[in-house]
Amino acid sequence: MSDVVEQLKKIISEKLDVNLTYEEVDPEVTLFEEGLGMDSIAVMEFITQIENHFGFKFAEEELDMELFQNVNMVADMVGKKLA
Repeated sequence: MSDVVEQLKKIISEKLDVNLTYEEVDPEVTLFEEGLGMDSIAVMEFITQIENHFGFKFAEEELDMELFQNVNMVADMVGKKLA
């Protein structure tokens, strides 16, 4: 799973317009305003980048923002989809 975390950190720092370096992406910190500062548009772009990078689509019920609280939670969900 740490490999998935590393890949997600790369997506956030390299593919999204969030002005964060790889080192600044803390997998425990919330993705949203009070944490990494992502707005709903950035989160949707993150989801699209994840789908493209890992080669799957999230089901409608998986797009609950409660499941996208931080990088570790997203990595867990991605790991289950890849298993």
